[in-house]
Amino acid sequence: MSTNWVSDINLMHQKYGVHEWIKTATPFQLKKFIEFRLDFIKEEYDETREAMITEDAEEIVDGLIDLCVVAIGTLDALGINSINAWNEVLKANMDKEVGRKESRPNPLGLPDLIKPEGWTAPVHFPNHGIIASSFSDAISDAKTECKIEGLDLGTTEIKSNWSSDERMDIIGQNGNDGLHYSTSQEPIDFTKDSEYIRLYGKEGDKKV
Repeated sequence: MSTNWVSDINLMHQKYGVHEWIKTATPFQLKKFIEFRLDFIKEEYDETREAMITEDAEEIVDGLIDLCVVAIGTLDALGINSINAWNEVLKANMDKEVGRKESRPNPLGLPDLIKPEGWTAPVHFPNHGIIASSFSDAISDAKTECKIEGLDLGTTEIKSNWSSDERMDIIGQNGNDGLHYSTSQEPIDFTKDSEYIRLYGKEGDKKV
């Protein structure tokens, strides 16, 4: 029986080789990976909305859980400590007060939360994992480094600025129990994991 969703997702990613892929991803590939995950979240949301329209309770429950799986999984893959991030948001929410926000419609009359004077927003820095290595500056720096070395490579051809050890250091510090990360993985069965099929297509035909 599961008692820790964050740990469950971490173990699932270990099983399917997500951490191994992340270790060697270029800045451009990492950017595409994040975009893929955000699209994945939207896809799950759309399916859940459709289930609501068709009044399918089974698919509504499944869709809501899938949203959690993809969101937590994205945090895990990027080396973000989900528990710390959750606690930051929880504290900020618990510091709010029941009230009425005029700019937010509340037709059901549910208890609404407002930010009292002196309220502090969540602060996640430095718990950003490796997100910044997907930004334009990181991609540009990687291309510049290639040119300095006499290589004229396209964005998708450049190698990661991170060594595997450096990337794992970041994930180990900010991640969800670095002890779960292993350098030895079983081969990924691309025929059984739908997320990998969406990301890679056929084996060896990466879409990132």
